[in-house]
This record gives sequence, structure tokens and C-alpha cells, in this order.
Amino acid sequence: MSASDNATAISEPPRIRDREPNIEAPVATPPKKRKLLIRWLALPVVALGVSVGVWYWIYSSQFEVTDDAYITGHEHPVSFRVAGTISEVLVDDNQLVKQGDPIAKLDPKDYEVALTQAKASLQQAQAQLAQSRAAVVQSNAQLTQARAQADSTKAQDTNSERNFQRSYQLFYQGKGVISKQDLDNAQYQFEGNDAAYKAAVAAVNVAQANIETAKAQEQAAAAQIGVASAQVQNAELQLSYTTVYAPTDGRVAQKTFETGQRVQAGQAGLSISEPDAWVVANFKETQMGRIRPGQPVEITVDALPHHKFTGKVDSFQSGTGAVFALLPPDNATGNFTKIVQRVPVKILFDRASVRDYEQLVVPGLSVEPKIRVK
Repeated sequence: MSASDNATAISEPPRIRDREPNIEAPVATPPKKRKLLIRWLALPVVALGVSVGVWYWIYSSQFEVTDDAYITGHEHPVSFRVAGTISEVLVDDNQLVKQGDPIAKLDPKDYEVALTQAKASLQQAQAQLAQSRAAVVQSNAQLTQARAQADSTKAQDTNSERNFQRSYQLFYQGKGVISKQDLDNAQYQFEGNDAAYKAAVAAVNVAQANIETAKAQEQAAAAQIGVASAQVQNAELQLSYTTVYAPTDGRVAQKTFETGQRVQAGQAGLSISEPDAWVVANFKETQMGRIRPGQPVEITVDALPHHKFTGKVDSFQSGTGAVFALLPPDNATGNFTKIVQRVPVKILFDRASVRDYEQLVVPGLSVEPKIRVK
């Protein structure tokens, strides 16, 4: 081969047909077979959809379900009724307590001093009452004495008056039977006795007034005893408030009481959670038509998905949640938009279903109740 032939052979590109592999063209599926295949493939899907639809219709006709639900219970805040410094804390976090168990104590010294002062005031009031009663007795005696003195002076006054009248008649009618000096002496005696009698009557009046004063002082002393007794009782109560007790059976939660802490009256230091909890489920108003008290409920707790709890519908709240909101809606406005409301439904657990789960079923957990309405 010559050089020109080699150059020509090199410059010519290889044919594409020579580089492509020999692949046979696919045989086209007939249209009838393709449609038949699509029908056979769609049939199970349609059947599955119909089955799901029928199942959902049967399920929805028998149950009402919501995921807007949670567990709640009674929470009792515990606080001191008086201020003071905590001297002892007798419980720990999550501890079970019984009603009446002591929880914590305050330093009682200040309240013990106040009780001692109140008792001293009571004793002083009792002494004043005894003194006022003695004054009443003394005033009665003085009144008796004054009356006796008045009676004596009255007799003397009557006698001297008679002597004066006789002397007067003897001197003026008897023409010198007695002397003028005897008449003057009789008159002087009569006037003296009359003045003494009037003084005795005044003394009786004073004695009667003294009795009234003594009785008033006695009543005031008795009232002071009532005040002092109330102060003693109050001091005793204040002293008793230095120890706080569990208001109910339950478990300690949110404990912040610590020894040496200064607390004020009413300052909450822990809570007692009662063991009995229940579910508050917020159902739509469109679901409430078939829900009735007493219907059985299957409860699924998100924290315990593998255990099914049972319960029953207890009651409904007398109003939707929006009614008791801080800012309730006002539908009497021009820009009203209808929103489906929810009604809180109280659901009680069956005690048997929560046995051995009491420490796990606690307030705040999310649940999904399923109420059997048929």
C-alpha cells in the first residue's frame, strides 16, 4: 500500500454503522393486552381503596377520636400561713405522703415569745376583773352603810323637828314657860339634824353611783379578758402554723423548701399531686352529638404506647374552651369567621387498667382517647 493510500485510510472516519452492535428491535405489545394488564393491576388498588373506605366508615360510625387530650389531676400547693425561717424539711422529692403528715417546720421562737406575752396580758386582765369585782362588793357595802346612816340621821332629824315645834308652842303660846334660849337651842338642833340627814341622803346617792361605776369597770375587765383570751388563741394558732402538714394523700412535686430558707406567708414551696388522675379531651362540637356520659373509652398514652388503658366518659364542661378564655371571642362583629369550637370532656380511668402504672400516669401527658359511641 502506498503512502497516499495510507493517508486516505487514516483521514476517513469509521462508519457508524460498523460501530453499532446488532440489537433487535423490541416487539410492541398489542393494545388489547396492555389495557388488560392495566385493568388487572388497577383492580387490587381499587379493591384496597374500597376496603379502606368501608373500614373507615364502620370505624367512624362506632368511635369518636381526638388527639387534643391530656392527663390532669388535683395539684395542692403547700405553703406556710406565717412568715419565718425554715428549720426542718421532712419530705423529699417525689415522696409519697399521707394526709396530715408533717412537711416542714419554721423556727418557732418568735411565736413562742408572742404566746408568752399574750398569756401575761390575759393574767393581767383576770387580775383587773377580780379587782373590779371587789370594788363592786365594797361599793355595795358602802351603800348599805350610807343608807343606815341616812336612816339614823332621819330619825334624829324627825325627833329634833318635834322638839322644836313643842318648844315653839311653849314659848309663844305658853307665855314664858320656856326661855328664848331653849327655843333657840331646839331650833339649832333641828336644823343641824336636818342638814345631817340631807348629807346622808347625798352619801347614799354617791354610793349608788359608785356601784354603777364599779359594775362598769367589771364589765370592761371582763371584756378585756375576752380580748386577751382571743390574743392567746391567736398566738397559739400562729405557733401551730409553724408546722405545715400534707393536705391530702399524694406525691411530693416541685419542692423548693430548703432548711434555712426565709419564707413569707402564702409562699408555695411544694405541691402534692393526688394519685387519682383523669383525662380532659377537647372534642369538636361536631363530635359531641354522639358522646354521652358512661360510654366506654380506650385511652392511648403517648408515653406508654404499648399499653391500652380503659375508662369511661364522666361529664362535659358547661361551655366551650373559648368561653372561659382570657379574651373570649365576640361573634357580634362584622368580620365574623366561623370556627369549629371544642368542648372539654372529662374521662375517668378504670382503676384496674392503671394498676401498676400509677407512677407513670401523671398530669400533663398527651393521650388519644377513643370513645365507643355504638
